[in-house]
Formats: sequence, C-alpha cells, structure tokens
Amino acid sequence: MARVSPLKKTVRDMILSMAVISLPIVAIVKWFPHDTKKPTEAIQTVDYQVSLDQARRDPDLPFTALAPANLPAGWRATSVHADFTPGEQLRWELGFLTQDEQYVSLDQVSGGRGVNAVIATQVPDPTALTGADAKVTAGGYDWQVYVSGDGKRHALVRTAAPTGSAAAAAAGPVGVVVSGTVSVPELASFAGGLK
Repeated sequence: MARVSPLKKTVRDMILSMAVISLPIVAIVKWFPHDTKKPTEAIQTVDYQVSLDQARRDPDLPFTALAPANLPAGWRATSVHADFTPGEQLRWELGFLTQDEQYVSLDQVSGGRGVNAVIATQVPDPTALTGADAKVTAGGYDWQVYVSGDGKRHALVRTAAPTGSAAAAAAGPVGVVVSGTVSVPELASFAGGLK
C-alpha cells in the first residue's frame, strides 16, 4: 500500500478547510438582503412647513421667510435650517433635489457676513456676470447672476430692505440667494415661484 506524502495531506486538508469556511460565507452574501438603492434615493425628504410657519410668525425677523408656492413635479425638499439667534447672522435655508438629482437652495440672510458669505459657500469661486446675461427678472425682482469658476453652479442674488419690527430693521439689509447646479432659467423659474 502506497503512503500519502505528508505535504500532499496538508494541502488537501487546507483546501477542504477553505471549502467548509467558504460555503457559509457564500450563503450569507447570497441570502441576506443588500442595499441596492442609489445614494440619491437614500437622501431623506423633509417637511419644512412647520419651520416655515414659525419663521413667518417671528416679528423680529427682518424678512418674511420664503418658500416655493408649488414645488415642481419630482422635486423634493431635503434640508431646512433656521438660525434666528438675536445679534447674530439671521438665516433661513431650504434645500431641494430636482427630478434630475440636481441641487437647488434658497438662502435668506441678514446681518453677520451677509450675502457674500452665502454666495461663497453655495457658488465656489463666484463671478458676477456682466452684460446681457448679468441680470434676470423673476417674481417681479431683478436678480444678479453669479456663476462658479468651473461653470457648474449658478446663483441669483438680490437684496431688499428689512421688514418687521424695529429690532428687525436694525439687522440691516436682507439678501436672498437662489443657487444650484441647474441652469439660470431653471433658477429664475424657481425664484419666480417663491412666496
């Protein structure tokens, strides 16, 4: 009877051990559910109506908080932020994803570093356009058009006098910034629907 070499026996045992260990791993990977959602589907939608109502009732805000009267089909609100700390920069922000997964934001700001800080945050390396493309009219207001250095982000900016109480008036001018990765006409359409 021929004897099996100890080296061959070790290799055979190692292969059998790997097969025994691999079977449960394959079963786990095969039968347990996987998250097959695209990352954008995982972004949660928010309801901003309660925050909007509270902001609109605050008499010391130098602006009436804006929001779209009707959100276009397929758009969803993804963020809402209100910072109304007295003596600080007052800021109202809404963020949306379009049907095509493009981002649009609305920022209203008074005090602090003001509109320039918002523009720098929302539109990297911003440039104010000049000439025929420098301004658009939306919602009865003239808006200055800005574009990012890479041309992928745009912003429409306007300023307004403060409204509300004496404390609100002391906060200084109000800046409204509508920005995003959509085209300028789409931003203008969105800005025109703000109430």
